[in-house]
Amino acid sequence: MDGDIRPLEPADPRQVAGHTLLGRLGSGGMGTVYLGADPASGGRVAVKTIHPHLAGDPVYRRRFKDEAYLASRVASFCTARVIAHGEEDGRPYLVTDYVGGISLHNRLAVEGPLPPADLHGVAVGVASALAAIHAAGLVHRDVKPANVMLTLSGCRVIDFGIASGQGSADVPEASGKVLGTPGWMAPELLFGGPATPAADIFAWGCLIAHAGTGQMPIGGDPATLRTGNPDLDGLPDSLVPAVRSALAADPADRPTAPELLLALVEQPQPQPHVGGWPEADPAPRPRRTPAPAPPARPAPTDGEGADTKAFTPLGMAGARSSRRTRLLAGIGAAAGTVLVGAIIAGLTQGRSDTPPSSSVPVPSPTVSATPTKRAGAVRPGTSKRSPVKSHKAKHRHGKQKGKHKRG
Repeated sequence: MDGDIRPLEPADPRQVAGHTLLGRLGSGGMGTVYLGADPASGGRVAVKTIHPHLAGDPVYRRRFKDEAYLASRVASFCTARVIAHGEEDGRPYLVTDYVGGISLHNRLAVEGPLPPADLHGVAVGVASALAAIHAAGLVHRDVKPANVMLTLSGCRVIDFGIASGQGSADVPEASGKVLGTPGWMAPELLFGGPATPAADIFAWGCLIAHAGTGQMPIGGDPATLRTGNPDLDGLPDSLVPAVRSALAADPADRPTAPELLLALVEQPQPQPHVGGWPEADPAPRPRRTPAPAPPARPAPTDGEGADTKAFTPLGMAGARSSRRTRLLAGIGAAAGTVLVGAIIAGLTQGRSDTPPSSSVPVPSPTVSATPTKRAGAVRPGTSKRSPVKSHKAKHRHGKQKGKHKRG
């Protein structure tokens, strides 16, 4: 899938740290990502560099360096493995594996909501990635369709540009600003609260609800700030309990990534009807009335979807790493790989016009605003949530409508 590779521009470097650059993969607020060739093996890699006008800014230089360090702490099965990082001619750079595939954002834009079996695979794959990320002591802080890559080896969560360590003291940032992508942020973050693993779980809930229904679970344009009760009409029954618990308004009521993963792998996965005659069609769940279509907007050139951008917080609100968590993450990744691989196969077989997609972490403009008031922060270890209940779906012989679309 090379449709996302664009020619180098005149001002672009032709080589970075010995890696020959072959084309552009994307560009954002902090830097540009190129497709490169490894000088030793000749294999494809992704090379990310900071924009020249930001190279001298100590804040951006620190953030770029932090991205390389934090991403290197995460298990490579769920993200783009960091190969090298450093500085050349005064410009920091980061070299990672080139993750071939398509972003969830582009998949949804082309084919619409995922069928149930594919959706379950993505739910498990992203949950397992979050389990690994949180086990490494990190909070991703920017989980959204553009940062989830669907590959033949499973889901990869990319772009650690605004990730932070759990319990980090810079909440809000030392600059007094709040970072994130409006529309994919937990309510406590919208009020200036701390970024904890629970915020990633909330974003997971938004992601799965959006991927399954084509709409945001809490109304409004995906790129706007919003709070309220989630609407999960149209989401497969087997995923409703997990998604609803992930979207709890109180971070303490949300499951951890390992708890979420256990609930998901215990679910019976939807299977397409194969052979024979179905006894009866199952009664469909009611779907919400589609919201009026917003005014048409130009398609994003880099396939990124909503950007991480400046917003005004609504106010101010107030992980441990374990062998068991890593094991659960690995099991979840294995469970989701087959289904995600099927999505990619369905998109590639018989298609020659796959739309551009960003295959590596593409930076987005980061921003923030000064919160006005602060209340008590949620403390880790004081969870009052109840375990996510497994939803036992009834065995149906009816016709299933979750088959892959073929281009």
